[in-house]
Amino acid sequence: MIESLTGTFADVGGIIIASILGSFIGKKMNDRYKSILLSILGFIAFGVGFESVVVYMQKSQYAVLFIISLVVGTALGTWWNLDGKINGLTAGKSEGLSKSIVTEVILSTLGALPIVGAIMAATSHNFTFLFVNASLDFVMVTILAAADGIGMMITAPIIFLFQFIIIVIATFARGALSDSFITEIAILGGFMVAASGLSLLNIKDLKAANMMPALLIPIIFFAVKGIFNI
Repeated sequence: MIESLTGTFADVGGIIIASILGSFIGKKMNDRYKSILLSILGFIAFGVGFESVVVYMQKSQYAVLFIISLVVGTALGTWWNLDGKINGLTAGKSEGLSKSIVTEVILSTLGALPIVGAIMAATSHNFTFLFVNASLDFVMVTILAAADGIGMMITAPIIFLFQFIIIVIATFARGALSDSFITEIAILGGFMVAASGLSLLNIKDLKAANMMPALLIPIIFFAVKGIFNI
């Protein structure tokens, strides 16, 4: 089991180092360049999210599942005020820190790369995807920490927990992670990443954190489908 976490340890360790490195760089950088870096990352996030939606929507076998998931999930997230709670955790820190944390967590957990990577790590000890994901995380966290400080380190335990859960499920219940399930999660992840990109670009703050409960809908759907064999 520990060996399956090799890629995860590399990812989390890189995030911690990147947070320290980025915060050090940020002290030497004026606000103009920090703003430019965040805008570039926001543009990249929007592009990655849009691409994920386009690619995986074509593979979806359940045309309205992502719509129901986003509507119901965002309503729940708004009711629970997840965005406000995350802002509360970063109170007194950089104004954009909460947006940066949400962006990094969504980018690093909800794409096909980290999900499939965690499954491959558990089933075949192939860490290629997770090492690629770790490299991307290192770059993103360095940029975000340069703008918003060492608080980006908060993302490390969150990402570790997510990958750990996927690896445990893939180890003991591989059938629960079907291609269809990954497709639906990737579609929702694409929308959330794109929403985070728009927030970083200051175009529209869609409060991507409030969308996160949308992930519960496909989990419940596929669990019920598996239990009743329908």
